[in-house]
Amino acid sequence: MANFDQPTAPTSFPVLLGRDRSTKVEIAEREDVIADVKSPLSRELTKATGVHAPTTTRDETPLPQEASQRPASPPKQVSDVLLCKEEALSLQSELMEAFSAPAFQKQLHELGRFHGVGTDACRAALLQLVRSTQVEIIPRFGLQGSQAGIEGMLSAFKSLETDPDIQVNDTAMKELLCLELPFTPVQEVRMVVQRPSTKHRVMDLLRVQLIEFSKSTFQLEVEELKRQASVSDAAGGFYHLPGRPDLALLVQQVLLPQYGFAGSKEGVQDMILHCAPFVKDPDVASLLDRVNDRLGMSSAACQRFRDHLVHLA
Repeated sequence: MANFDQPTAPTSFPVLLGRDRSTKVEIAEREDVIADVKSPLSRELTKATGVHAPTTTRDETPLPQEASQRPASPPKQVSDVLLCKEEALSLQSELMEAFSAPAFQKQLHELGRFHGVGTDACRAALLQLVRSTQVEIIPRFGLQGSQAGIEGMLSAFKSLETDPDIQVNDTAMKELLCLELPFTPVQEVRMVVQRPSTKHRVMDLLRVQLIEFSKSTFQLEVEELKRQASVSDAAGGFYHLPGRPDLALLVQQVLLPQYGFAGSKEGVQDMILHCAPFVKDPDVASLLDRVNDRLGMSSAACQRFRDHLVHLA
């Protein structure tokens, strides 16, 4: 939804002088040489784990690294994590995209079937699955790919939890990871929600729909509609597909009010007209195509739909 370069020991060690010394002295000197080579790595392990590895009293100045080997920017420690709103939203977006991937969703539902939804074993397995995905993504935002990095991410999200945009994405992620009632709205105090007025918010609106439309249960319904469709509908790349608006509305009636639109067919049309001016942006256009693909449209039909929106704008 990181590799760190480390100094490596040479393949051979310098020839030890003084062959008249005893074997024990020679071995001791070899161990000192090895300790010198490994000392930078030992200190790195100490930083990561807090466990001090055995060292010698010899000079432990780190070996110089070439410029190309040095990390572009060191990972942030938990104490100095500070993500601005845009960074946090981008991180949430990447996590949602990873969580909505078919492979992830398949694993998610297999956990529910294997362990039983709501059991301690299922929750533990789900947490492990989520964490393994998070540690692959957070290094791109300057965080450690570790438990410490995850704690830093959660701390950063906590500092922005009152922001409406952050709240919307947080709700979307929770619904995406839910195995029980994905379409049950959270009972909370109603507040006035402004409609998307920026590219980023429009993409959020499209992305939360993509997440729900990508779920296996929804996709089975789409495939059933396509099997029942006429030959002419199939020939048109399913630009028109009987039953699709009602199916999509089951999702949209919950999601659209979170973005200032009515949860009805009229609200869907209102949303389409509102988003039309943003379709010329390549990022928005690409995301819109992915949404329509999940709704059963062919590539040609997706292009036709975008062209229609451009004319509406």
